[in-house]
Formats: sequence, structure tokens, C-alpha cells
Amino acid sequence: MYVLTGATGHLGQTLLRQISSLGDSVNVTARPQSDRSLLEGYCSRISNSPLDDADALAGAFAGADTVIHSAALIDIRRGSLKAMNETNVKGTENVITACRIAGVRRLVYISSIEAFDLKAKRRPIREDFGFARGNAVMEYGNTKADASRLVAAAGLAGNLETVLICPTGIIGPWDFRGGLFTSMIKRFLDGRIPATVPGGFDFVDVRDVAGAVLAAGRRGRSGEAYLVSGSYLRVAELFRELEKVSGVYHRRMNLPLRLAQVSGEISEIWGRIIGSEMLFTRGSIDILQVDARIDSAKAAEELGYRSRPTVETLRDTVDWLTQGTAVNPDPAFA
Repeated sequence: MYVLTGATGHLGQTLLRQISSLGDSVNVTARPQSDRSLLEGYCSRISNSPLDDADALAGAFAGADTVIHSAALIDIRRGSLKAMNETNVKGTENVITACRIAGVRRLVYISSIEAFDLKAKRRPIREDFGFARGNAVMEYGNTKADASRLVAAAGLAGNLETVLICPTGIIGPWDFRGGLFTSMIKRFLDGRIPATVPGGFDFVDVRDVAGAVLAAGRRGRSGEAYLVSGSYLRVAELFRELEKVSGVYHRRMNLPLRLAQVSGEISEIWGRIIGSEMLFTRGSIDILQVDARIDSAKAAEELGYRSRPTVETLRDTVDWLTQGTAVNPDPAFA
């Protein structure tokens, strides 16, 4: 039996669909304010178990063979380090403690490409780059790096098997809460992105990440991290692919890097004033400049991982956003 944290999130929703399609049993943990309608029909039990309560988590994990820890606080702005530490680091520490109390065999932790030392000059990025130690591009990356070291150490210490899945930029259907990249696609379709910013990123289908998570639960090596990537696209290329699959065309400016950075600074300040998360901040502009060329050979060899073409992901995402079209939840690999 699986227990899943973060089940209402983008990856969590996809994991629920894949586990359900396999006929396996899954329980979920949720905060009292979570939207339970997103969980109905996909899980056996919903437990009120916040990440700051290790005892409640242990009760929710009782009887589970594998816990998938997907819950996280993502904030691309500066100034949210304390809140992210509480959720991403201390919350993960509580999950590890709860797994040990409940006698869970294996913990699969969803880390991030941003947890790695992306400032290293070598490319492509591989697992041996190591996790950042206070030098990640954004504060979010530092909290995921700290949590990742805790999980890896727990696996190497024995008594609990741990495996880390480190995806790149996740895109795809079933993002009901409207994360960063889904919001970007929606704004593109609505004609509300007037400019293209420099740089690019690696984008991976949420269904393929979910498949890697389940494969890690079955055969990943304890204490190991696996980079899970898709295809690298410059932002301008991503928008051109979206034009092709959606038939939506809008004129856009091409901002030079320095102007994009200044605009990101202003956008971040304005977002805090109005209480809204902004699409482009100084941190998100900086992360687009790191040349995120990823080597997923380890995941391919040990987990059987492969990713689908980005154009397929974008087409399915656009269809889901505009028409509510049902799409196949399964990954691109068996």
C-alpha cells in the first residue's frame, strides 16, 4: 500500500491517477483546508496529517509499504525562506521520523533539479554535482537541497529505504491548483504574455515524472537520487511550440537580459504589494540562465525511465485547459 503526501498538487494528482490505473491501494494525507473533491474516487483513506505533526503522520503511514512525499511549498520570490524551511525541511524531517515510527519500508522523496549546485560549470548536469549548500539559485532550491540531504542520509543509515526523484520543470495536465508553468501556458493562451525573456529550461511531462516515482518505489537504490528530465527549450522556442499546438498567435517583444532582470525585480515587488504570485521574478529569470542541460542516464538505466516529446505534453496540456479533454495518465515508459 502507498501513502501519498501532496496529493492535491500537480504531481500528486497524476500519481493518484497512475496508482489507480494500476489497481493499487493508496491513502493520502491532507491538511484540513485541502480540496477533498480532488481526491474522491482515487484513494482509500484521507488522513488529516499536517507536516508539522510527526505523530499524526505516523498514524497515517501505519500499514504502508511505501510513502511518497510530494508535498512542498514552492515560492520563486525572495523573503519566504522561513516558511519554506518549515514545510520543505522540517516537514520532511517529520516525514522521515513518522516513517520510522510506522515501520514503513521505503520513502520516495520528490526533490528538484533546483536542489543541485547548478552554478557548477560542467554540463550536462548529473547526480554527482551534489546538492547545493546555501548556493542554490533561489531560496526554494536551498530548502530542497537541505531536505534532500536528510532523506539521502536516512537511507544510508539503514532501517528505512529512501529514494530521491529530482525532476526538472514539470508541465502537463491535471494541475488544478494552477502552478507556475500551467499559469504561464494559460496566460499565453489568453494573450497576456507581451514579451519573451532570455534563457530556457528543461521541461518534463508530469506523467513521466509520476512513472519514475513509482519505478523508484519498486527498484530504485536506497540513498540514491535520480534526475528526471524531458527536453531543453528556450522560452521563445516554448512559445513557438505552444503556437503550433494551440493555433494561438500573439506578437511579443524580446527583452534583453538586463531589462528582463530589472523587470523581474519590479514584478516581484509589485506581487508582494498586491498579494499575488508573479510569473517572472528576478529568481525565475536567473534560473532560466543556468543552461539546464540534464543527463537522465542513471534514471533510464536503473528505473527504465524515458520521456515523451514535449510537443505531445504541450498538446495534451492545451487540450486539458481549453476543452477538459481526458488524457492518458500513463508515463511514456512501462
